Parts: sequence; structure tokens; C-alpha cells
Amino acid sequence: MFTVSQTSRAWFIDRARQAREERLVQKERERAAVEIQAHVRSFLCRRRLQREIRREIDEFFKEDDSGSSKRSALCIFKTARKLLFLFRTKEDDERFEKLCRCILSSMDAENEPKVWYVSLALSKDLTLLWIKQIKDILWYCCEFLEQLKPEILQDSKLITLYLTMLVTFTDTSTWKILRGKGESLRPAMNRICANIMGHLNQHGFYSVLQVCDPIPNMGLTLHT
Repeated sequence: MFTVSQTSRAWFIDRARQAREERLVQKERERAAVEIQAHVRSFLCRRRLQREIRREIDEFFKEDDSGSSKRSALCIFKTARKLLFLFRTKEDDERFEKLCRCILSSMDAENEPKVWYVSLALSKDLTLLWIKQIKDILWYCCEFLEQLKPEILQDSKLITLYLTMLVTFTDTSTWKILRGKGESLRPAMNRICANIMGHLNQHGFYSVLQVCDPIPNMGLTLHT
């Protein structure tokens, strides 16, 4: 029968410990590699999704610019949801500008309720989503207003655009949907406007107005 010296036994034990630690390290490396690969795949997938969504948004505005047909309020709403889902101020500023122009254009349509963006406020299924959406859009308008410089011509045009958005959706007086038989809806719509104003005020709306005070001859009155 063979006997193992104390030194040999210690050597075997140490080798077994090292092998166990190496296996643990290898497993940790493999786990980390799988996790990194998953994060990379997720990142690339999000980037592809974002590119595809932006492409769809650009196609929508391209068709809108052609003037071939007026877009329905629901189409505008869905496009706005896509844009707000991935919105980045520096990357999507022109898209946001086009969205605002599209919304205001829809509000100017004559006798076309399905075109008026605000008509979605009357939809039982979309009312709350619409209110949330217009709140987000108007606050982005406020954030842009804080950055724009009225002495720069292009900025001045954008200031007018975003102030017009704020005026249009914080006061019902210009809403064509409330003309004639629609007058009975005015109290409910006024409450929606008050809700929107309350949201803007909580986020610092008046400080934005102070930035805009020096802008002359805009012909706009904000109803606070």
C-alpha cells in the first residue's frame, strides 16, 4: 500500500484549489461575455428600431409636405407618439418643428373634424393619451423657447411657432371644433385647457414666459 507524504498531499490539495478557482474564473468570464453580448445586441436592436421609426416619421412628413392630401388627426397622433418615444432634442429638433407645423395646419382646416388634432380629445379611447401627448409636446416647446435667441432670424421664426402652439392649446377660442353645435363642448374643452395649463405651470411655464417677454410684435396672447 502506498503512502503519500504530507508535502505531496498539500501539493495535490493546492492544485485542486487552483483548478477550482480557474474554473470559477472561466465561468465568470463566460457569464460576463454572454452579458456583454446581450447588451450589445440589445443596443444594436434599439438603434435599428430607432432608425426605422425615424425613417417612418420622415416619410410621414415628406408626404405631408407634398400637400397631396390632408392627414387625419389620428395619423398625426400616431406619428407624434413615435417621435416622443425616442425624442432627442439635438437629433430630432427639425422633426419636432415639422410636427408642430403639422398640428397647427390641422387646426386650420375648414369643416374637417377628422383632421383637427384637437378632435381626439373627444375620443373616449384616446382622451387621456391625447392630453398626455399635448402636455409633452407643449413642454418641449417651452424647452426650445428657453434655448432660442430672438435676434437670430431662424430662431425668431421658431419662437413664433412654439408660442403659437402654446396659445392654440391653452385657449379654446380658435378651435373650429367648438363652432356652431360644438359650442356645447366648450366647458369640457376649457377644463382640458386648464388641466394643460396646470401641468405647464408646475414645470415652470412662467419662467419661460419671462424669457419670451422681450420678443416684440408677436401678436400672441397667452391665457394664463
